[in-house]
Amino acid sequence: MNANESEIRPESAEIAPVPAALPSFSTRYLRFGPFQVDLQREDLRRDGERIRLQGKVYQTLLILLSRAGSVVTREEVRRHLWPENPQVNFDANVNTTMNKLRQALGDSPENPVYIETIPRRGYCFLMEVEFANLPLPGSAKSAEMSEGRAADAVRSGALNEQRSFALPVGFRVATLVLAGMIVGALLVLAWFSHSHSRKALHAGVEADQVMRMDLLAPVKS
Repeated sequence: MNANESEIRPESAEIAPVPAALPSFSTRYLRFGPFQVDLQREDLRRDGERIRLQGKVYQTLLILLSRAGSVVTREEVRRHLWPENPQVNFDANVNTTMNKLRQALGDSPENPVYIETIPRRGYCFLMEVEFANLPLPGSAKSAEMSEGRAADAVRSGALNEQRSFALPVGFRVATLVLAGMIVGALLVLAWFSHSHSRKALHAGVEADQVMRMDLLAPVKS
């Protein structure tokens, strides 16, 4: 190497990590066990009921489904999900993501049905994956039933709210009626008490007058 070549050689630059492309599928739906993934809507359903997944958790599921039956290394998961920062502590992130995915599937690392941990290597998706362009026959009906239950819940909530407003009004009316009856009874009782007192007073005055007349009358010898 001569001096001229060393002068014209460009300085070496850091090469930014290239993110690994997420897997692509030729069909819209992926099925395994009671689950169905809708790739167009990017959601997961179990027997028609939607299961909410965070973005990284959903992407991890796609990675595993694309390699069902094979081992997906932790490094592959990192390159797919966290390629921009190779220095990040991705071990904790991968563990958290896998735990959330297992919780969503109702799986257990001790007795795996869907995701098996391969020690010192990575993970393996155990179930067979079916590919389809049409949803399951019962999934649309289940979705309609779910929407119907949601609508019923909304209507029930509205009725309960109306009742919650109607009951106090009824209680207020009943309270007013009861209060009026009590006041009326007290007035009647007061009137009878006053009338009785007047009669007793009048009778006492008359008796006093009779006694005085008797005292003032001349005594016959």
